[in-house]
Amino acid sequence: MDGAIPNLAGQQRRYLEKQMALFRSGARVDPAMQVVAAHPTVGNQHDIVALASYLSGLEPNPNPVNGAGEHLRVGQEIYAHICAACHGADGRGEAGNRVPGIAGQHYPYLQRQIEVAAALHRDLAPPEMTGALRGMRSQEKDALADYISRLGNSDVLLDSNRSIAEGR
Repeated sequence: MDGAIPNLAGQQRRYLEKQMALFRSGARVDPAMQVVAAHPTVGNQHDIVALASYLSGLEPNPNPVNGAGEHLRVGQEIYAHICAACHGADGRGEAGNRVPGIAGQHYPYLQRQIEVAAALHRDLAPPEMTGALRGMRSQEKDALADYISRLGNSDVLLDSNRSIAEGR
C-alpha cells in the first residue's frame, strides 16, 4: 500500500454520503473513485447510504502510511492553529457538519489533498482553509500532513506533546 488512496474505514457517514454522491454526479473527479462511483451497485441514494454506513462502521486503519516524522512539532502547531477548530483536536471531524475525520489518514494522500486545497481547485473546502494552506511553505505542508497521519497514535502524539512542553 502506497498511501495514495484515502482510508475510508471509520470516516464520518454523512461526509462519505456527500462525497460519493459528488463523485457519482461528476461534480468531484478522481480516476479511481470514478470507477467506483460508476459501478451499478452504487447507482442510487439508497446504495450510497448503505455503503457509507458500512464504511463508517469499520475500524479505522491502525497503520497509515506516515512521513519521516522530522517536524511533528511544526505540524502540531499548524494543526492546532488552522485545522483543529473544524476537524477537532483529535482529527475525528464532525458528523453534523459533514466535516471529515482526517486523523490517521495516509501521509501521501494528505499531501495531495493539502496541495489541491491550497491551489483552490477544491470547491468543497472553506475559503479560510484554502487561504491558510495557500500561504504555507512546502515544508510546513509536509509537516502538517505527517502530523495528521499520526493523529490517533497516542505514543507519537505524547512524544510530540512532551517535546513542545520541554521547548524542543
